[in-house]
Amino acid sequence: MCFPISGKPLSPVKKPDRLRNVMQALDVDEAKGIITAYNERFLFIPVSLIHSIEDRLTESFGPITATSFQYSIGKQGGAQYMSMAKKSGLDVKNPGDLQRIAERLGTLGGWGKLTIVDVDRAKKMARIRWTNGVSVRNRKGKTPVCHFGRGILTGAMEQTFGRKCESLEVSCQGKGDRFCEAIIGDPAEITRHAER
Repeated sequence: MCFPISGKPLSPVKKPDRLRNVMQALDVDEAKGIITAYNERFLFIPVSLIHSIEDRLTESFGPITATSFQYSIGKQGGAQYMSMAKKSGLDVKNPGDLQRIAERLGTLGGWGKLTIVDVDRAKKMARIRWTNGVSVRNRKGKTPVCHFGRGILTGAMEQTFGRKCESLEVSCQGKGDRFCEAIIGDPAEITRHAER
């Protein structure tokens, strides 16, 4: 059974109210110098720091290993995002809540504009689209660049599907496409897509 989800906000809550709700979850402890939400510590960092980490990994280990590191680190982060979503009262297995999670933890977190395009719970496959991802620096590359972000989405969907997943970026703004998009699901199915 397939659950298509439109890119339109599913909640009747207006955008300023959604942002306010997210901001209310943040606790800034000036005495300790920390920011927390949903029992997790947060750090506001410039996107250029992400770029610097990507560059250092590539310089130190080469592009293939750097890509693997970014993807693996992203997967761990995606699992953590879903843990926070659960703590905030969202159901990570509910298709409607998946778009709310994308909006609250993805889009409002500054990772880019996230849209759940399609979720097939029976096949445990998802298609997720994003624009203005943090890894996109220019639009003239030859290969996809969103390894960290794709990893985050894959780790998140592993929590939703309750099984190991892999992903394939099928469109990337870093290559000049209008948006980035990944298919996420069973590793064997993703391998079949990659070999086409």
